[in-house]
Amino acid sequence: MKKLTIITILCVSIFLNGCSNTSSKTAKVKEIPTEKSNSTSTTKEQVSEVKKEDYYSYLDNVDRTNVQSSTVESFLMYDNTNPKSLQDNTNNIFLAHVIAIDKAEVDANIPETDSNSILPDTYGRLEVLKQIEGTTLDQVSFIRSGGIIKEKDRFRNAEKEEVDKHNRLRTEAGRPPITQSHDWVEVREAGDIELQAGEVYLFFATYNEERDAYVLEGYQYGALLLEDDEQPISRTRSLPNQIGKTWKIKNAASGEEQDLGDYLKNELGIEMQEN
Repeated sequence: MKKLTIITILCVSIFLNGCSNTSSKTAKVKEIPTEKSNSTSTTKEQVSEVKKEDYYSYLDNVDRTNVQSSTVESFLMYDNTNPKSLQDNTNNIFLAHVIAIDKAEVDANIPETDSNSILPDTYGRLEVLKQIEGTTLDQVSFIRSGGIIKEKDRFRNAEKEEVDKHNRLRTEAGRPPITQSHDWVEVREAGDIELQAGEVYLFFATYNEERDAYVLEGYQYGALLLEDDEQPISRTRSLPNQIGKTWKIKNAASGEEQDLGDYLKNELGIEMQEN
């Protein structure tokens, strides 16, 4: 059995100081001042031959031009930029289609003393198309650190002292209490990406029995976008040890592309037949 990753969290923010819980680990974090985000999301429907109506994202009805952006920096106990390190710290590697992004929220079961709700988790569903390492059901739930959440929900588990301190700053700025704020805020690990409903990714994951979901690890290095218009994955998904010979994966944060077969063989020691 592979070891669970253990990380220590330290959150420092101009609005809130405290500790934050992530979905499967903790990390030292430094929050960068909030700013407006004018980014919009796009989806390549042709990658897995999926039409827009076939997937769901709660963000489709959110005005992205009014979403505040807040970034945290983590210092992990393993090197998530190293594929082999990611492999050693997770139990499953698979290609999966993101069929739903259901919500982002803080864990309601976390006591106030353990979390100030700085970093939410995103919840959704995956259709697993190709098992690379380990086995899963064809459709699974996922949890991934970071997400877009209403400001009032972001702080719902925070200690009263921290909420009061935050509200004093809001009062001085002429803003309503945090419990009345319906503003959206995007909170992510520095450099991380937003998953897109309708896309296919190579994921590194570990099943969490208590939460009955696969925790997607590695941030942008553990969610590599599959790119190929010539060989859609649906054409070869039924062949267990085969991948498309023209399939490429892309780190959407850095833009770096690699041949999937080369990545699996050279970085992870997994050799699959390319057809």
